[in-house]
Amino acid sequence: MGPPWVGRVLSFVLQDDKLARMGRRRSLRFAGAAAGWLEALPLGNGRLGAMAWGGFPAVIDLNEESVWSGGPLRDEAQRPVGAVEARRLLEEARIAVDAGRVDDATALLQRRQSDYGQAFLPVGRLVIVGGDEAAGVERALDLSTGIHRASSGAVSAETFASAPAHVVVHAVTAADVALSFTSPLAETARCEDADGLVVRLRAPLDVAPGHEPARAAAIWPEGPGETVEAVVVVRARLDGDRMLVVVAIESTYAGPTAPLSSADDAERRARDRVDAALAAGFARLRAEHVAAHGALFDRVELDAGPARPGTTHERMAAARAAGSVAASDPDLVATLFDYGRYLLMSSSRPGGLPANLQGLWNADMRPPWSSNYTLNINTQMNYWAAETTALPETVEPLIRFTEALAERGAVTAAHDFGARGWAAHHNSDAWAFTAGVGCGHGDPSWAYWPWAGAWLVRHLVEHERFGSAPEGFVEATLRPLARGAAAFALDLLVERPDGSLGTLPSTSPENLLRTRDGRETALGVSSTMDLALAAEILDTVCALGPDGDPLVEEARAARARIPPVAARATARGVVEWEGDPDTVDPHHRHVSHLYPLFPGDAADDVFAAAAARSLDRRGLDSTGWSLAWKTALWARLGRADRVGALVELFFRDARGVEGREAGGLYANLLAAHPPFQIDGNLGFTAAVAECLLQSHRGIVELLPCLPPGLDDGAVSGLVARPGIVVSLVWRRRVLVEARLRALPGRGGAARVRHGGADHDLVLSSDEDTVLAAAAP
Repeated sequence: MGPPWVGRVLSFVLQDDKLARMGRRRSLRFAGAAAGWLEALPLGNGRLGAMAWGGFPAVIDLNEESVWSGGPLRDEAQRPVGAVEARRLLEEARIAVDAGRVDDATALLQRRQSDYGQAFLPVGRLVIVGGDEAAGVERALDLSTGIHRASSGAVSAETFASAPAHVVVHAVTAADVALSFTSPLAETARCEDADGLVVRLRAPLDVAPGHEPARAAAIWPEGPGETVEAVVVVRARLDGDRMLVVVAIESTYAGPTAPLSSADDAERRARDRVDAALAAGFARLRAEHVAAHGALFDRVELDAGPARPGTTHERMAAARAAGSVAASDPDLVATLFDYGRYLLMSSSRPGGLPANLQGLWNADMRPPWSSNYTLNINTQMNYWAAETTALPETVEPLIRFTEALAERGAVTAAHDFGARGWAAHHNSDAWAFTAGVGCGHGDPSWAYWPWAGAWLVRHLVEHERFGSAPEGFVEATLRPLARGAAAFALDLLVERPDGSLGTLPSTSPENLLRTRDGRETALGVSSTMDLALAAEILDTVCALGPDGDPLVEEARAARARIPPVAARATARGVVEWEGDPDTVDPHHRHVSHLYPLFPGDAADDVFAAAAARSLDRRGLDSTGWSLAWKTALWARLGRADRVGALVELFFRDARGVEGREAGGLYANLLAAHPPFQIDGNLGFTAAVAECLLQSHRGIVELLPCLPPGLDDGAVSGLVARPGIVVSLVWRRRVLVEARLRALPGRGGAARVRHGGADHDLVLSSDEDTVLAAAAP
C-alpha cells in the first residue's frame, strides 16, 4: 500500500490559480519589421515553409520541402571505384589501422569516397504591396495558432501556412495589392495578370557544399526532366474588408527513389490548391488551420509562471542582463520549449520528408552543410521530442525516409562492404543518399561512419515503445528494417584478439584521437558508439524474434561477444575508443561515446558515473545542438545544477558570441550551431521534457531533474513509455499533483518514482489516476 498521497481522488485543491491555469497563448512579439532573415518568423505546414518579415509591404520567403538539387539515383554516378576495389581498400585500411599506420588507412578510405549529397534550396521571395505603413510596425507569431500577425496603425495582416488547404495564406486590410515574386532558381516560364502570377522554376543538377570551394557552386541542367521543377501559383482576391492572397507550390518530386513527374501536373495541382482555397474564403481557411494546428500543439502545455511584460527582444535583453534567464523570466524557458514543438510540427508532417538541418526554412542557394540530413546526430536529434511531447505524427516522415534509405542502402552495403542488409553513412539528402561522402579528401571523422541505419531504427523502436505505432507496424515496418540494419552490423563486426567482436576501422563522430606516437587521426578500433549501436540493433532483432530464425540466432551469438558498455567506464570517464587514446580536442562538441546514457538506455550506474566525469572533462560550452545534448545527458544524471548552467548558455545572444562552436539564439529565437540549425531548438525541447519526465528504465520518473528557475509550474500531456500521458503540478520545487492515464491498449501495471520512492499503480485509459500531496 502506497503512502497517503497516492490515491484515485485529488486530496489537495490548488490555491494558486496561476499554476492551475493552463491554455496560455504564447507569442513571439517584436517591434518593427524584420531587418534580416534571422529576424523573420517561421511558418510551416510540414511541406510549405514561409519566413514572414512582418512589414508593409509584406516580405515572405518561401520554401517547399521537395525542392532540392540533383535527382533520383545520382549517387550511382559518384562511386569512384568498383565493388571489388572498394572492399579491397577497406580490408587494407583495416590492416593499416591495426598496424598503427593511420595515415595510410586514411588515404585508403578516401579512395572509396563518393562526392556529396545534394542541397535543400529556397523557392523564392514574395513581396505583397498593400496597406500603407502609417506607424511603427508590431508583429507577432502566435505559437498556439501558427498565425503571424503584423500591424501598423489601422492596417493589419495575418499570415499562416495551412496544412488542411496545402497553401500559404496572407490576408491584409487593404482594398488592393500588388504582387512580385523573385527566385534564385532558374525561371523557365512566367504568366502574370491582374489577379496574380504563375511561375515555373527549375533546380540545379548539382550544388556543392560550402566545404568544397573548388567545385562549382551550381551546375544547371540543359533541359527539363533532369531535376526538380517547381510551380508557384499566387492569386489575390478581395474577401470582405481585406485582400486575400493565396500561395501554392507544387513540384515534380515524387519521392526519394521515384522518377520525377511532369511540370504540367505540378502546375495543375498548384492551380487546384489555389482555386479551392479562394473558394473557401479567409474565415474558413483560418478556422480550419487553427483547428488542425491546435489538434497537435495543444496536447502539451508547460506553465513556468507569469510572463514578463514587453516584446520578446525586451524580455530576452532584461533576462540576460539579470544574470539568469530562467530565474528572471522562467516563462521564456517554457516559450522556447513550445517553440521547439511548434517548429517540429511545422516542418515534419505525414506524407512528406523529415525535417532537415534547417527544418523547412532556408534562404541560401549554397546553405550551410547543404541544409540536408546529417545522420550522425542532427537528424535524430530533430525527433527526440516527438514521442515525449505527444507529436508522434511527425515521426512518420522519418520512418518513410528510413525505408528509402534501406532501399538505397542495400546497394551501398553490397557495393562498398560486400555486406548483407543496408547501410547509411553520416550524410543524406532528399534522394536517400547513403554512400560515404568526401570527394576523395574528406576526413574520415565525418566521412567514414556507416552506422546511421542502426541509430535510425532506434526511433522506430521508440515509436512502438511509446504506444504510437499503428497496428501491424512491427511486422510490416520495424522488423524488416531492423533485420536489414542488423545483418549489415553482423557483417561489419570483426573478431578481436581476445575473441570479442568490435569494429575496425572505427570512428567516433566527429572526434579525433591522438596515437601513441603523437599523430592526429579519426581512425581507431571499436569506438564506444559503434559497440553501443551494434549491441542495440542486435538486441532489437533478438527481441523481435522469432526464436530459431537463422538471423536471430546469429545475432544472439554475436551479441554475447560484444563487450558491455560498463567495461568502457574508467576513473577519468568513458573510454571513447579501444585502448583509451587521448582525444585531440577534449572539449569536442560531439559526445557520441555517451550514447548509452542518452538517447540510449543501456547505461548502468557504473557507466553513468563515468559519463558524468566525461561530461565534466568536455565542459559546458559548445554549439547549440551540443548544448541540448549535454542538457539531456545531465538530466539523465539528475544534475539540475549542470542543466541550469547549460540553459543559460543556450539563451545567449548568438550575435555576440565568438567562436566556431559557441551556440546561442538569434533574434527570432532560432538556435545557432553557428550558423542556424534547427536541431538546437528541437533538442532543447527534448532536453526540457527529459528534465520533467523519464521512463527509459521501465519506471515513470516524475520531475527527475527540475531545472533551476522553474520552481513553480505545471505541465500537461507529456508521454512516458509504454504509452502513459502524464500531467504534473509542482510548487517550490515539490510535486503537488500528478495525473496519469494510459493510452488505449497500454493500460495495466506501472511503477512510478518520485522523491526516491517507488509506487506501483494500475493505470487505465478510461480515467486519470491522481497522485496528490499536501501543500509544501
